[in-house]
Amino acid sequence: MKDELDSKDIQILSLLLNNARLSNKEIAAKIEIAQSSTHDRIKKLTKKGYLKGAFALIDQKKLGLNIEVMLSIKLNKQHRSIIADFIEKASQFHGVIQLFHMAGNNDFILHIGVRNSDELRSFILDRLSTLDYIQSTETTMVLHNERVNNIL
Repeated sequence: MKDELDSKDIQILSLLLNNARLSNKEIAAKIEIAQSSTHDRIKKLTKKGYLKGAFALIDQKKLGLNIEVMLSIKLNKQHRSIIADFIEKASQFHGVIQLFHMAGNNDFILHIGVRNSDELRSFILDRLSTLDYIQSTETTMVLHNERVNNIL
């Protein structure tokens, strides 16, 4: 599908990937095309599914979320209904930043932010342990999180 994109489309995607708040005017100036062309290209990229939304990067520490962890989860059964139930419930848990459905040793990885170790303990004991289909969990603390966008 990337074959459909020309160099200007890729430049637009790259700019938006790093700053989704750029205006059409700013993008047009950076890639040296007309604002109307930029608008049309962004519309086309959205319609074709290349752009799925725009997100804010929030400083979690300013919200008091001082600890980030990757919580690996292994289910005791691999049924569609269990997987769907876990995704639905885990995506509603306060503190979940991202949810990954995995292949390999673990079934899911939850990227979560918590205030302190007591809140992490509560997340595991009061939320996850209530789901009877969870076989085991493993917690890995994130020491540094760097947003890198080298996909284009």
